[in-house]
Amino acid sequence: MSEAENFQLVRPFSKKCAAVAVPPGSKSVTNRAMVLSALRGGETVLRGALFSRDTEIMSDCLRSLGFVSERDSAARTFRIAPSGKKPEAAKLFVGNAGTVARFASALVATFDGGEFIFDSDDEMKVRPMKGLLEALKEQGSEFEFFEREWSFPFKMSPRGLKGGTLALDASVSSQILSAILMVGAFAKSPLDVVLSGETVSRPFVDMTIKMMESFGFGLDEISKSRFSNFRRIEPSVGEFYDVEPDATAAGYFGALPVVAGGACFIAGLKKDSLQGDSAFFDLLQESGIARVDKLDEGFIVSSETRDISPREFDFKDISDTFPTLAAIAPVLGGKISICGIGHTRRQECDRVSTVAENLRALGTKVDEKEDSLSVYPNPDIAKISGPVEIKTRFDHRMAMSFAVLGCFEGFDSKPRVKIEDPKCVSKTYPNFFDDLDSVRESSEKFRIVAVDGGAAVGKSSVSKACSKTLGYLHVDTGAHYRTLTYGLLEEGILPSDENGVSERLASFTLGTAVENGSARMTLNGRVVPDELIRTKTINSSVSIFAAMQSVRSFVKKYQTSMADFAKSEGFGGLIMEGRDIGNAIFPNADVKIFLCADEATRAARRAKEGISDSISERDKLDSTRKISPLKCAEDAVKIDTSKLSKDEVVARALAEIVKS
Repeated sequence: MSEAENFQLVRPFSKKCAAVAVPPGSKSVTNRAMVLSALRGGETVLRGALFSRDTEIMSDCLRSLGFVSERDSAARTFRIAPSGKKPEAAKLFVGNAGTVARFASALVATFDGGEFIFDSDDEMKVRPMKGLLEALKEQGSEFEFFEREWSFPFKMSPRGLKGGTLALDASVSSQILSAILMVGAFAKSPLDVVLSGETVSRPFVDMTIKMMESFGFGLDEISKSRFSNFRRIEPSVGEFYDVEPDATAAGYFGALPVVAGGACFIAGLKKDSLQGDSAFFDLLQESGIARVDKLDEGFIVSSETRDISPREFDFKDISDTFPTLAAIAPVLGGKISICGIGHTRRQECDRVSTVAENLRALGTKVDEKEDSLSVYPNPDIAKISGPVEIKTRFDHRMAMSFAVLGCFEGFDSKPRVKIEDPKCVSKTYPNFFDDLDSVRESSEKFRIVAVDGGAAVGKSSVSKACSKTLGYLHVDTGAHYRTLTYGLLEEGILPSDENGVSERLASFTLGTAVENGSARMTLNGRVVPDELIRTKTINSSVSIFAAMQSVRSFVKKYQTSMADFAKSEGFGGLIMEGRDIGNAIFPNADVKIFLCADEATRAARRAKEGISDSISERDKLDSTRKISPLKCAEDAVKIDTSKLSKDEVVARALAEIVKS
């Protein structure tokens, strides 16, 4: 909800994060793909593309340069094709888009003749262009600067690229090098690019080279400081090119479970992503800030604790993500030092000083140096009366990073931050605040999760782990039947005495106690300890008692009441495990998971627990009983745990839960 047109209030999470995020297409990939499509010739349709101010500016520039650039925002596609005519003159507006400013300038340099006027937003006029424009001038283009030398606005008169050895200074922006690489194959003589210094954000250069190969542009020699033997190769891109989800944008939702707890499934991210910023997820995992599991269809990020020791991180290669970590650093348990970020002082804003300014406004101690920030823990951040105004300086990354901090689950329902100029997110993620609201609403949804399966498939360990992560109530129905079995045997009722069972059950009073997030059945006001309900005697009788109609009917009402109990106790949802949950107890459960494993694996697990009963006999009893036999519900997700670790099964289960 907006406080006013120029501010966005951020409402904190009332429950742990439990949702799916679908990031938009990558800006970096979309804009590179548009330029490479134009250079390749023929028609290319970009699918899953980002629609934002930056990509639409790139599309406009391509049209001004004589290319077909049709966009369909509903379908998230751009169609790029040659028009057959190159203009002799054009006016190009690059906004504050670094990729457009650098890539469009290099593209125009491949033209032989004409006059092109470039202009930009005021913010772009102070961002670094000198290294690129000097290189293009050396290659033959002529420039007339209207305000400041080597800055927008200017007139460019291209004469094609002459080739030869080109000394390039890309120390302030990797986009300068990427721009030259993409057009290198069009030089009139072989081009040999030699870096005069080390470039920042090298993974973006690697992305450019991989994409060039897809579009038919090869490099025979690639080293840390030299790029040569540019050539045309057979492109793997056909009529369509699929744009990856934006890894930098995904990072905001990867940070959400750190501040709010819980888990977030980030759809579409790939293990072999083109984008260097996907390394942000490796950083979260390796540092212990969060757990990241990379599944085939996306990443599941989860977090239960923020207590980490002081750490230092070098963000030189993934600098776009540094504000994300810096913004959430106050709620981490140790001092967080971030270096390799001096060049970000010359991006959309001075990101180092702006991040520091906003953190101080939130009462957080920060040490700022030219190339680094150190952020100290702020245990009082939840006590801020707020809302504190977050200065964005027209920078989309400031808005989104501090919006994540505003979701901190330690806050009460009152917003503690308000984001200045929220529309600045249109640069790369126009729907960010809508998507953040959707994730929050999904997290507040009370879910009932049914986990079924036979003995020794991992139901208890997986259900407990998922419940702990999500803040859901865990219920082990197997313990219910064990507790009743104990009570009946203690009263001298044998499994062969069905009449005695019915009579004795009528004298039992059931209740509930919560221990460490799990519901424990009380029998006549008492929780029967585990050591008394997990004995050989209980093991030999429980499945026989559990197959009786009287026992099933007696306990069913109690089990179905657990959903209301969980709500009344403030849990975010309910995870109930057993053998008939998805079919008999909660047939309308929001999520049904059926765990299985091969018999040898299950027998080994039982033996490890000191249980020697026959798995096959137990399965036969469970699956052939007349009342609620064990079977996989038709709408359940089946997970074979035989060759998976517990953590891998938990990750898959969490993904299914939050996707519901």
